[in-house]
Amino acid sequence: MTSFKMTEKQILNQKGWTKEEIQEAQSVLDRAKHHDVHFSKIVFWSALLVIILGNITVSLILLPFLIVFNSWILYSVVVIIALVMGSLYSFLIMDIGHLEKKHHILATIIIPIIAFSNLLVIVLISNTYMSELAITNTPHNQWIVSAVFVVAFAIPFTCHTIWKLAQKQRFISH
Repeated sequence: MTSFKMTEKQILNQKGWTKEEIQEAQSVLDRAKHHDVHFSKIVFWSALLVIILGNITVSLILLPFLIVFNSWILYSVVVIIALVMGSLYSFLIMDIGHLEKKHHILATIIIPIIAFSNLLVIVLISNTYMSELAITNTPHNQWIVSAVFVVAFAIPFTCHTIWKLAQKQRFISH
């Protein structure tokens, strides 16, 4: 992959650069880009791990809320926590430079599946605790609670993606 376009090479040539100097500068820039890509992959996998651990932690934090709250209070707590986690996900994953589209697609698929699975298990655990402790709270539908969490989790990412596309379109049209 070359860093210099033909016009840039011509400009440097006109300024008195030799062919060897231009090739050396191009080589240095190509090496730097390779290091940036490698570093971006490390940051990506680290961010992915942080988000996964964060989702597990959030699931555990929601356990007492699931036992105590019912109806709209529970869903409000779930939505607020999911929006916070979704914002963190969007912040960590979306702005990592030099990543291929497959990395973003992978994260977009894996994280919601893990979040959904975590909530599914935690709601089942909370329902079991409620029945064993003879709590009069109605058992929660694990599918609905998990779906609400994942939808709220996806909102910041979706908004960020739409915003970036709108910026790109505005840049292209001007």
